[in-house]
Amino acid sequence: MTTKTKLELGLKKRIVALWPHTQHAFDVGSIVAEVTYPPEFQFGHYTTNVAMRLSPIVQLPPREVAEKLLISWKVPGIEKLEIAGPGFLNFFLSAQTLRKEVKAILTQKQLYGSSQMGKGKRVNVEFISANPTGPLTLGNGRGAFMGDALSSVLQRAGYAVTREYYVNDMGNQVNILAESVLRRYWQSQGIQMEYPEYCYQGQYIEEIARSLYLPNYKLGNNSLVEIRDKIKGRILKKMLADIQRFVKRRLGITYGKWFSEKTLYTSKKVDRMLDILRSLELIYEQDGAVWLRTQNFGDEKDRVLIRSNGDATYFLPDIAYHHDKLTKRKFHKVINFIGADHAGYAPRMYAAMKALGHEGKLTLIVFQLVRLLSGGQEVRMSKRRGTFVTLEELIDDVGVDAARYFFLMHAFTTHMDFDLDLAKKKSQENPVYYVQYAHARICSILRKAKKLTSSRINGLTDSHSSSQRLMVKLLQWPELIEDVARMHATQKLPTYAHELATIFHDFYTNVRVIDGESIQSEPYALVQATKIVLADVLGVMGISAPEKM
Repeated sequence: MTTKTKLELGLKKRIVALWPHTQHAFDVGSIVAEVTYPPEFQFGHYTTNVAMRLSPIVQLPPREVAEKLLISWKVPGIEKLEIAGPGFLNFFLSAQTLRKEVKAILTQKQLYGSSQMGKGKRVNVEFISANPTGPLTLGNGRGAFMGDALSSVLQRAGYAVTREYYVNDMGNQVNILAESVLRRYWQSQGIQMEYPEYCYQGQYIEEIARSLYLPNYKLGNNSLVEIRDKIKGRILKKMLADIQRFVKRRLGITYGKWFSEKTLYTSKKVDRMLDILRSLELIYEQDGAVWLRTQNFGDEKDRVLIRSNGDATYFLPDIAYHHDKLTKRKFHKVINFIGADHAGYAPRMYAAMKALGHEGKLTLIVFQLVRLLSGGQEVRMSKRRGTFVTLEELIDDVGVDAARYFFLMHAFTTHMDFDLDLAKKKSQENPVYYVQYAHARICSILRKAKKLTSSRINGLTDSHSSSQRLMVKLLQWPELIEDVARMHATQKLPTYAHELATIFHDFYTNVRVIDGESIQSEPYALVQATKIVLADVLGVMGISAPEKM
């Protein structure tokens, strides 16, 4: 259990002991014993405004509430408690607690940030899931790196996580892909062939066409549609293989499952889903179409499942897909990353899950758009391809480490500008370079040290305040893991990494670690602990931790 969690549990217990009637407020969530970090180090290591929240419930002024909480309250691991401002309670960790946490890092190493928060629970995280009809976009990159980082955090928090890619291998887009490739193929063979606007644009279509050898497929003998239907599986297989190769080799993402939409139909899961909805009296027919009563479950209107021409909308297989995850595949939680252009999809899917008894088990994370900037101007077109800038081109340009870090820096709720010039800088202006440089600097210090003189950590609180600040920051790492796992706020990872790097640089400037030929054992141990945590943070983000730069 983290220090922060212990404080929150102790605070709640103290409040209920003093005012028993507050138990109901805690039960219904109208009050939370939340402990956070103060804005300035001198205000303590932890703080809470719970006295101000309690004030109207216990009918006492906030400062009086805080004073009553403090009377004879002995908090394990806390050296000092003080009241500040209108009623903030500030906690100062004891020297013993700080020593214990640093020693825990050195003993547990990469396991230090781990948690049992999700023990016994299975989570499915679906991300990217782009149509296999073209190269991955910048938007796909944002979802990719957030999804992968969140998956890593959830694993560190004790959840059994499956990363999943939903392959949209049904529908008209696959037909258009095959037709686009065919037309380019015949053009490359010297056949006069128009290329309609509805066909996919881009150099990648020509590249696929050049890889084909179709001597037995000639327009004179077969119609375009007949040939298209015969080879579209082959073209789709190549496109998907290219995406899988790129995702694993270039993005560094390993999926546990590539799920084919087509299997929902071949396994009759879509048909069975319709039967289930009908048996629950959740569907009705109107104007020749089949509708789902989503309005009864929070959506703004009912939604069509089957059009009047007999074709299913994408909504029906999606319901079957998610229902299958939560029933047959037995996931306790499903998390999907979707782009802002699909934001309207969320209310209807939440309504469908609620109708099926899965309320609260699905989380749809809607991430906003990405804008690429160079020289302060938006980059709209690819110089190489003449169409949109692909994720592959971005990786080629700035590297996967910078791409991951920059995409993770922003909350998914905000639009983001990706600064190409900054991402390519080999200086401490570049945030990912700054963090990686801190790790490389630590490795340099450790290389200079010839031996570890002591495994004991004594007197750390007697050293410079920079040491205490660094220790406090290090013990926040397991707390951050649980926080991100709970709130899905992956932007907190690079923020923490940058803050830790800054605090370490300040520590190394003010505290002597190696004095001539001798090693100062206590600061040296703190350097070792920082290396372990910083490398771990970078690893969770999927970013390398270089030992030399």
